[in-house]
Amino acid sequence: MSRTLKVGITAVAVASVMAVAPVLAGASTVAPAAATSDASSALVSAARSVAAKLRVVGLADEGTALVQFNPLKPGTVSGSVAVTGLTGGDTALVGIDYRVQDGELYGVGNTAASAGVYSIDATTGVATPVTRLTVALSGTTFGVDFNPAANALRVISDTGQNLRQPFATPGAATVADGALSYAAPAVATGVNGAAYTNNDLDPNTATTLFVLDTALDQIAIQSPANAGTLAPTGKLGVDAAGVTGFDIYSVLRNGGSIGSIGLAAVNGSLYEVGVLNGTATRLGTIGADVTDIAIPLVQR
Repeated sequence: MSRTLKVGITAVAVASVMAVAPVLAGASTVAPAAATSDASSALVSAARSVAAKLRVVGLADEGTALVQFNPLKPGTVSGSVAVTGLTGGDTALVGIDYRVQDGELYGVGNTAASAGVYSIDATTGVATPVTRLTVALSGTTFGVDFNPAANALRVISDTGQNLRQPFATPGAATVADGALSYAAPAVATGVNGAAYTNNDLDPNTATTLFVLDTALDQIAIQSPANAGTLAPTGKLGVDAAGVTGFDIYSVLRNGGSIGSIGLAAVNGSLYEVGVLNGTATRLGTIGADVTDIAIPLVQR
């Protein structure tokens, strides 16, 4: 996820770098749709059934508030609360995401020198300090997402920064991993949406990091994630315009991922994004100025 807008709903899950499973057993993947079409009907029935029940948390008002909405009705927002409790010079959040190990919402602050990492009550907006990054942030827009397998927070930016904050060891130092790049040593700029697949605790399921590139308007796989190596999967077909957020919700069965729904918000609109082909299909206008989204792992 990132401080920016986020994109789409896809009915595929990536079990390994390019292995795909449908959202529900026996369901097909997302039906082909013209990019930017105003049709939530582009979702296959299985994906639509899951999406209709989802609650999405949006980071609004330039990172100072939280709102909630359903992806099929993004224009109707509820539960708007101000984010409070930020410390150490942080005045807003640059990104949010849910951590599978505890199901909590987390956010990263905007103090460049030492941004705070917080657990956040999505209902009240109260942020509780957890740790602070020990590597300075570099960039203006950021992607924030948890690696469910490594129990670590990934932070990427539009300058090619690629950070990793371990959570398994309290107080662990932030790791500056290899800069984002399609072809080293050239650094990829404009990448500011990040989302891991397979958000579960099953040791037998792998996870893949997908990123959203607003400079090239495309989706890419970041693998190895620590190396920052990018491989494009397809063009969005829309102008992401530098402010983008990106998240993937995992559909679980017996504790393991069987499918996924990816969402993103771009320039005030919510889109479906097929992570394996990049295609973006517009679902509607979001009823708030959202700069990031996070989908709760446990829906109620």
